[in-house]
Amino acid sequence: MNKNILKYLTVILCVISIFFVCGFGFKCRKRKALLLFNSQPITNQTINNAGRNFKAGEKVYYILLNDEGFKDDYIRVQIVKKEEKTNHWGYKVYWSKDYEIDTSLKYFKSYFVIDEPGYYFMQIFSFDDFDWPIIRNDFWIKN
Repeated sequence: MNKNILKYLTVILCVISIFFVCGFGFKCRKRKALLLFNSQPITNQTINNAGRNFKAGEKVYYILLNDEGFKDDYIRVQIVKKEEKTNHWGYKVYWSKDYEIDTSLKYFKSYFVIDEPGYYFMQIFSFDDFDWPIIRNDFWIKN
């Protein structure tokens, strides 16, 4: 009789574990998005020329390709710079901007210009979740 109770407890524990893991899996799953940078305006011909090293003062074009589409009419694009002297573990928000987007499209593209050399990363957020970016990618600005 103890073996039957032990079997039932094991099955119940396994079921609870599966629900627990699956519940966190939905929040932690990878989104199907891609963020590419380019020194030229992004078109069908130039999209394959993605890079991560750019010169200070030049336009850096980027495109967010999002297979899931966009749930909100706005996104927040944020550039973060790695700093030697900050209170936030060496990182500071260098630039941030909110954009209204066309939710019928599964991409967004724009550009930015940075004059300060250094290591940066861009992260893009949906307005319904500022805790988890849709995508993040890094790049370098050199003299």
